[in-house]
Amino acid sequence: MADMRRESARQEARSFGLGLLIGAALGAGAALLLAPATGEATRRQLRRGARKLYERGEDTLSELVEDTDRNARRFARRGLKRGRKLVADARDTVGW
Repeated sequence: MADMRRESARQEARSFGLGLLIGAALGAGAALLLAPATGEATRRQLRRGARKLYERGEDTLSELVEDTDRNARRFARRGLKRGRKLVADARDTVGW
């Protein structure tokens, strides 16, 4: 149960971090659009920012997939172990 709470807290922290990252990117984009720069310079900065945001999002998604896979495997192992124990206990109970 504690592992599930810890994992939930970790997921919430990642969601918050991702939201913060997206908010910062949107804020930076708005600042660039409102800043006194040439259109070409502004577009170049927006392209760079979008590229960086995409790369960060890719990294975050990759980490999330790895964490989810690792946790799924861990929970599956626990479930199998517990299932085997329940089967063994049931066999002992009925005298099989």
